[in-house]
Amino acid sequence: MARLNYIEFYYSSKHTPEKYECDNTNALKLLKSIESKGVEVAAIDLADVADPFRQYHKASTSPPAEYRPIFGEVRGADYKEFFGKTIPALCCYEKKSDRAPVRVLPRSDRKLGRPYLIEEWLENYIGELEGRIEAPQAR
Repeated sequence: MARLNYIEFYYSSKHTPEKYECDNTNALKLLKSIESKGVEVAAIDLADVADPFRQYHKASTSPPAEYRPIFGEVRGADYKEFFGKTIPALCCYEKKSDRAPVRVLPRSDRKLGRPYLIEEWLENYIGELEGRIEAPQAR
C-alpha cells in the first residue's frame, strides 16, 4: 500500500458508536501514535454538526469499489444521524491536498468475511509504519 500522509477521523463526543464497534478514546490514542510517526492526522468532532453531507459524500462515493465503506450500505437511517456520530469514520489520503480518500473505514472486507473496523486498521497501519513483519497489512 502507498504510504498515507493524511488521515481524518470523524467521531462524536456526544454519541455512542452503534453497529460497527469503535472505542473513540482508543482510536484517538492510536491516531496520536500514527501522528508521532510522521503522518498528519485530524480528529473532527461532528457532535454538533447538523449536516455533514460534504464529509459523508466523499467517504461514501470516493474510494475504489474494492475498498468501499459501509456508509453506502446503511439502510433505514439518515446519514446525518449516523455518519461520524453513531458510526465513526476514518478517511485516509495519500496527500492532504487530495480531493478524495483512498481508504475509508469501517468497510466491508471480502477476504475477512466481515467488516474491517477502524481500530483494527489503525493497529495494523501502526505495525506497517513500524516495520513489524508479523503485523497484518492495513489494506
